[in-house]
Amino acid sequence: MSAKGRDKEASLIRDANLACAVGKLLLGEMSSWQEFLEPDLVNYSELPRKQLKSGKLDIQKSLQGRIDGFCKSNFQKMTSDKLVRLYGKLKAYRRLEIPYLEFCKTYSPINNFQKTGYPEHSTVCISLWGMQYRFPEHDFANDIVIALEQLFESGSELKKYQEQEHNKLKRDKELISGLIRKIESAKRQIMQTSFSLLECYLNGLAWSFYNKVNESGLSQRKTDLLKDTSNVNLRDKVRKYPGAIFGKELNEGIYRFILDEAKPYRDSLMHPSPFSAPEKFGGYDKLEKLYNLDEDIVVKTVFGVIGIVEEAEKMKGENTPVPAWLPEVKAAANKALHPTKNRDAVFVG
Repeated sequence: MSAKGRDKEASLIRDANLACAVGKLLLGEMSSWQEFLEPDLVNYSELPRKQLKSGKLDIQKSLQGRIDGFCKSNFQKMTSDKLVRLYGKLKAYRRLEIPYLEFCKTYSPINNFQKTGYPEHSTVCISLWGMQYRFPEHDFANDIVIALEQLFESGSELKKYQEQEHNKLKRDKELISGLIRKIESAKRQIMQTSFSLLECYLNGLAWSFYNKVNESGLSQRKTDLLKDTSNVNLRDKVRKYPGAIFGKELNEGIYRFILDEAKPYRDSLMHPSPFSAPEKFGGYDKLEKLYNLDEDIVVKTVFGVIGIVEEAEKMKGENTPVPAWLPEVKAAANKALHPTKNRDAVFVG
């Protein structure tokens, strides 16, 4: 076998092994980075002729077909050469985080990505855990779910003390105090994060629309609104983004509670102060809002945000997939949130 032929076969075997390693990594089937790097540590050109010939035959008979099948099953335009190129990136950093649209441009769109409800502003994260996607809505949704679980669990424990006499309650003062602190903490987290999730979702809609529309076709006013370059507040985003993006506005009844009643609580949490809010913003007592965040308000806020999201999603059309994070938030909210009953709030923990 000539040196040129040996090098060609060695390169063919090496690339096939690297492509397979990337495939296993993306599927979460690698146990360590050492295992991932092993195919690139072999000096293929020095292998015995018989082994090179056998390796080439194996590629032609089955391995290349498996690689092509993997690409077709998981991607739209992925090839063996692109997998090898991806191997180089992963070898250098032992992980990779890349914007989804950049991944599409450099390597390939991912099958069923949008059908599963992932937004285009997601980041593709590749590690020993496989290929995963991160996007801010999911982070905030996780925060809400965790806080809802804490609210539900602590609330359930606290209910056990409702019918007991005060003298008996005093014996468990520290335990009751801890439960109340957990409940109050959970309510604050749910309130703040619900608004963060809503704004993040709306900004995602604006970003996606802006990137799909030719910028020259947008007025400066609409560009500033969508790019958030003119300090657009949440009220304007809720009221104006649907019209700018979908050509129709949300019914005022969908968002009235969130903007008029829930937002002062959120603002008091984000900007706590003994000073009352300015008259032009309602002039309410911030500390009163801070100390009296009732569970009913939390309930209505979470479901109010869910309602806004669902109404906006309807504007996309019937075949639009549900956002990946939404079902889990709804399930957690339905489990944890119930209208509160009248109770004496004399012990603040």
